[in-house]
Amino acid sequence: MQVREILNTDIAPLKTMDTVALALTKLDLLHTTKFPVVDESKLIGMVSLETLIEVENEQVLISQVPLDDNISLPQEQHLFEATRKMLSHELFILPVVDSENNFLGVIKKREVLEALGNLFNLESFGSVLTIEMMPYDFTLSEMIRIIESEDAKILGVAVQQPGENNDFYRVSVKLSIEDSSAVSAALQRYGYVVTSQISSATIEKDFSDRADELIRYLDI
Repeated sequence: MQVREILNTDIAPLKTMDTVALALTKLDLLHTTKFPVVDESKLIGMVSLETLIEVENEQVLISQVPLDDNISLPQEQHLFEATRKMLSHELFILPVVDSENNFLGVIKKREVLEALGNLFNLESFGSVLTIEMMPYDFTLSEMIRIIESEDAKILGVAVQQPGENNDFYRVSVKLSIEDSSAVSAALQRYGYVVTSQISSATIEKDFSDRADELIRYLDI
């Protein structure tokens, strides 16, 4: 999925001739701490709440306020890269530009989350298995073959790489069936370590509370 598919063109950027007061109002309404600034149609940077609140006179123009680095994405970029950039820069709104740095619109964190949900079929009923695999055992093809041999369809796969606190890959697999016990047993017969089985009912209950955790989990 590309960024263009969730592009929001209704949110106008700040202009250099706008006031600090207007900028503060926009940031407050959109619940964000950084917002894009354009000069004519060109994106020139992001203004931050931290900088704005230090300005004593709110009638000062944005052109007189220091801007943060120009952070943006091309509309052809993949959703995964948009997610990574939003996380690394702690953004709720990310500007989208064309090849000449003309402002095209923004993507919002909420729309990114919803798009990730669609991409991984999170709203489809079924179940999720979590499987732990050591790096030297990591291969998806064999695992997929075992799962499909139990008449289950894979709706989505997410892979968490080894990190400081663990030496294994953690693979989460969304399945088309609600009872994944047969699939789990088959995987265990082949030596796979299944650490959890969750049905759609549990997923639906926990989804809203774990929205931000999902985006961080997909920081790839």
